[in-house]
Amino acid sequence: MLKRKWEKNMYISKWWGDLIGGSDDSLALVDYLEQLDSTNVTLNQILKDLGLDVLLSEGDLKSGGSIGFDIKNANGTFRAELDIACSALIDLSAIVLESQKSGYVDLHDLDEDRKSRKLYIDASEEKRNLLRDELYKFSRDPLAYELAELVPVDDMKELAEKEKMIADELAPLS
Repeated sequence: MLKRKWEKNMYISKWWGDLIGGSDDSLALVDYLEQLDSTNVTLNQILKDLGLDVLLSEGDLKSGGSIGFDIKNANGTFRAELDIACSALIDLSAIVLESQKSGYVDLHDLDEDRKSRKLYIDASEEKRNLLRDELYKFSRDPLAYELAELVPVDDMKELAEKEKMIADELAPLS
């Protein structure tokens, strides 16, 4: 389980830390964000880097699919896999919402073991709508997703409610 201490009250703190943002895939997603060269990134680039763009275009988020990213270190490059695609998308959606509402997301706020690093995520209306549509699909039928094999039914229903709230808030910018 991730350890968290919010020095800044994140907008998404009401959701982040258990069903959302509380998995190994959540840590891997923060690893990905931490290794980005720029602090100004686009949601489109994140989706491409992780392979979520392909899964979303194929409509294959329910059964998972192979997503991940390359990590470079002193020993070379290796592939970090994200095991549950819908879980990664849920976490990413919350992170995008934080950036939308606060203007940025600080990696330390997501995981207190990280150094403070503010990322500014530019999420076009088209890409936010893509996230919203997928979150609404999940909220209507959460038990149809691969994640339901690992998470108790009551938790899946609670997660679906939270996802609907996040989707509602990923509204077009005014």
